[in-house]
Amino acid sequence: MTDTITLTPSEWREQPAWALESDRLRVVTTPGVGAKIVSIYDKAAGHEWLVAPADRPFGPPAYGATFIEQDMSGWDEMFPTIKACAYPQPGPYAGAALPDHGEVWALPWEVVAAEHGALTLSVEGRALPYRLARTLRLDDPATLRLSYTVTHSGAHPIAALWAAHPQFSAGDATRIALPDTVRELYNVRDIPDWGAWGLRYPWPRARNRRGQWVDLDRVAPPESGTCRKLYVPPEVAIGWAALVEERAGHWLRLEWSPQDVPYLGLWVDEGAVNSVRTAALEITTGFHDSLVTAWEKRAVPVLAPGERRTWEVLLRVGTGPLPG
Repeated sequence: MTDTITLTPSEWREQPAWALESDRLRVVTTPGVGAKIVSIYDKAAGHEWLVAPADRPFGPPAYGATFIEQDMSGWDEMFPTIKACAYPQPGPYAGAALPDHGEVWALPWEVVAAEHGALTLSVEGRALPYRLARTLRLDDPATLRLSYTVTHSGAHPIAALWAAHPQFSAGDATRIALPDTVRELYNVRDIPDWGAWGLRYPWPRARNRRGQWVDLDRVAPPESGTCRKLYVPPEVAIGWAALVEERAGHWLRLEWSPQDVPYLGLWVDEGAVNSVRTAALEITTGFHDSLVTAWEKRAVPVLAPGERRTWEVLLRVGTGPLPG
């Protein structure tokens, strides 16, 4: 007996939404709120993987808004930067203001197609000439495929990075899992606990700049008031990362091609910004949160006029042992 997959218009917190659903998964996205994925619910486990807005209002943000002053929930798309900066590449776009966490999370997306169990949304850039599209479909009851396309619509080359920004809920028994080839992480946030960016720390356990031992694969309670943003070193190519709920016995795993998406950042919020524990597995095409730094390191794609690039992310959920 085959599983029935449905795609239906819906509503989420008084915002128009679409729900993609199987017997195992329910995925909800809100096109008018930056195409945010607001819910990834594992029916078999009875588990919501994404952080909810909690005590923050939910709705379309203003263009150029500060990200941490918004709802701090769900899965947002970051493009063409994460950190606010002035566009770094010489040419006609030099110095253009790129908003905090990029611009597409704070723009309404257009519904391009909603048929055959797949939803395609797209958005046109304001600061730079491009169109970004994302298609959601369920390959099977437990596997969500996210397919991305960026098309350069201008007359001059542009540098731009994409990053997934899924704010996953974490608890006492949540473990961040990475391939065995990851032995250390690279700091990109200049904060007291982790020092200047560029410092490296052993994975999965390290001593921070205060001399405290920290399990980097765990998320401390929000009373800690701490956070960290660490990347897998750029020379280490990996193609998956996961969250494992060890007590309940279920997991979520992201998979991608490191040839298309070479980098992974780990944002862990232990009450520094959000009021709940958060673990974000930030797959990205650029190395560093700022497009300026990624450009200086030559670690960001440069699109030629008319160029079209594609990449994909698979999200799988399951129970029992995590696949190797």
